[in-house]
Amino acid sequence: MTVDAFWDWAVACYRRAGVQQHLLLLQDTQDLVILEALFACWLASHDRQWQLDDVRAMAVSTRTWIDEVVLPLRATRTRWTGDADLSDSRQHLLALEVTAERHLAELMWLGVMKDRSPSKGVVSPVEKGTSSTLMSSNLSLLPTFFDGKCASERLQLVALLEKGT
Repeated sequence: MTVDAFWDWAVACYRRAGVQQHLLLLQDTQDLVILEALFACWLASHDRQWQLDDVRAMAVSTRTWIDEVVLPLRATRTRWTGDADLSDSRQHLLALEVTAERHLAELMWLGVMKDRSPSKGVVSPVEKGTSSTLMSSNLSLLPTFFDGKCASERLQLVALLEKGT
């Protein structure tokens, strides 16, 4: 289990039919951090269940980067949509945003996995079961889905991700 393996998996999942659209809708309407949701599901795909402490540790390591780098890049790129004069600059911003997201993956990884053996760490291994149940459980600890919020959207995301595996 490495951050590179997670990143490659996340990019592949994001490209699947329906996944990108669903995640972007949740990002725009529910403030979902897409990479956090994909991390929750990736952990589940490796039979790892995280706890609320894992989500909190991740948030501590990522919040400043999200608020001060990722969100401003995205907001500027979005504002420039439709302005033909800014098309090249917008593409450059998109590349910067992807680079910022890749660094976010590293920060998430460090926040949850640093100094922890995946077999002994806070992210707990579980017996082989259905990955969809574990994905749903892991997602339910994220703020967007916590306490049953957006339950149908969470289940739809799991179904979209399971369809491609």
